[in-house]
Amino acid sequence: MGFQYQEYSRAGIKAAPSQLWVGQWRIDYLAFASPENAAKPPLLVVGGAFQNFTSYKYCVERIYQDFPVILIDLPSLGNNDQLAPDLSMEDLADLLFEFTLQTGLEKVHLMGLSLGSAIASTFAYKYPRQTDKLIVAGIVTRPRKSWRMLVEESVRVLEQGRMDEFSQAVVLYLVNYDRLKETGISPTARKLFYRQMKQLSDNERERYKINGRRLLSVEGLLGYPECDTLVTTGEFDSFTLPRENASFAEKCPNAQFVLIKGADHLPQLEKREVSLDLFSTFLRGESLAPVQGIERFERSDIASIERRRAERLIPCNNHGRVTSESRVGDRFRFNQPVKVVDINFFGCLLKLNQPGFSIADHARDCTLYMENPELTLELLVFDYDEAGYLRCLFKHGNIQAAERFTQLLRDGQYFLKPGNADKVHKIYG
Repeated sequence: MGFQYQEYSRAGIKAAPSQLWVGQWRIDYLAFASPENAAKPPLLVVGGAFQNFTSYKYCVERIYQDFPVILIDLPSLGNNDQLAPDLSMEDLADLLFEFTLQTGLEKVHLMGLSLGSAIASTFAYKYPRQTDKLIVAGIVTRPRKSWRMLVEESVRVLEQGRMDEFSQAVVLYLVNYDRLKETGISPTARKLFYRQMKQLSDNERERYKINGRRLLSVEGLLGYPECDTLVTTGEFDSFTLPRENASFAEKCPNAQFVLIKGADHLPQLEKREVSLDLFSTFLRGESLAPVQGIERFERSDIASIERRRAERLIPCNNHGRVTSESRVGDRFRFNQPVKVVDINFFGCLLKLNQPGFSIADHARDCTLYMENPELTLELLVFDYDEAGYLRCLFKHGNIQAAERFTQLLRDGQYFLKPGNADKVHKIYG
C-alpha cells in the first residue's frame, strides 16, 4: 500500500500533524507528495528547536515539485511538546529510524537545520542503507569552548527567569549584528524574533533548557556519513561558524561545502530563493555550479577559511578595567587595570597588568569598563594564560546597547583596523 501522503496545500501545512508512537515517544509529522512523485524517496526535514511546520512552507513548495516531503517534529523539537530530557542526539536519530521502519520508508533523503543537523547526520552515519542524500546547515563537529559558554549562559539566564534579557540575548547570539548591512535582516524581523522568545510558554522554556543541555552534552559527533552530502550555512553565520561547518564537510568522504552569500545562521529564511535553489539542485543530483548567490569550496580550500567571526580592531585608547560582580564586603573580589589588545563585536583579548586570574572563580562574573568611548561590557572569560592574557566573549543581552557598540566599532576615532600601521605605531609608540 505504501506510505500515505497528501497533496500539498497552504491549508494542509497548517493542519494538525499526524502522530506516530514509538513506545512512550510521539513523533509528529506532515507528509506531502504529488501523485507523480509519490514513489520517490522522500525528503525528511528535521528542524531546529522552535521552527514550526509553517516555517518550511516555501521549502515544501519548492522540493514538492521533485520529491515527497515529510516534516518531522521529534520529542521536544519544533511544536512537539513532549519533554524528553533523557534523549540524546543519538536517541533522537534512532527514533527517526524507527519512524522509517514503521512507515515502510526504505530509502530517504534527510535535511537537518541548526539543532536538527546533528540528528540528521547521526541518522545518515548509523543507517547508511536507508539514506540517499543528506543536507545539513549550521553544524559543528566539536563545539568550541566559547560556543558552549554562550549556550550555558542562555540556559542559566532562562533558569533565573530573566526573560527580557534572555530574549534579547538569543537574538544577539543567532543574528550577526556586526553584519546587518550585508544580511539585510530587517528591524521588523529581529523584533518578531525577540517577541517570539519573550512569549515562550512554560513548556517551550523547559524544552529550550532541555535542548540547550542536549547540545552541551555533545563532545563530538558519533561519526561522519558517507552518503552524498551537502554542508552549508550563511557566510556570516556567527553561531556555527563557516569554518566549523567546513570542518564537518572535510571529514565526510562525499561532501560538498557551500556558503550562502549575504546570509547568517538561518539562510533558508534570510536568502530563501538562493537556499531553495541550492537544496533542489543538490537533491536532483545536478551540478551546483549554475546556482547563483553561493560560494563553493574545494577540499583544498577549506583550511584557508577564516576561523574568526569578525576582524579584530585596536582601540585608540586601550586602557580599561576588569572587575567582578561579586564582592567581599565592600571590595570587588577581582579588580584590575587591563590593556585591551584587540576587540570586535563578539569579544576581546585583554592583558592584565599583573598576571593572576582564576577562570574557576571569575569566568562568568566579570565586566570590562572602558573610557573614550564609555563602554560597559559583561564578559565570559574562556581562556587565560600565565602571561596574563584573557580571551573573552561579550555577554550581549541588550539589543539597544549592542547596536550602539556596533556603531562605535565603526568609528575611526575610537577603533582602528590592524593594517593601519602608522596609527597603530602612534598608539603603542
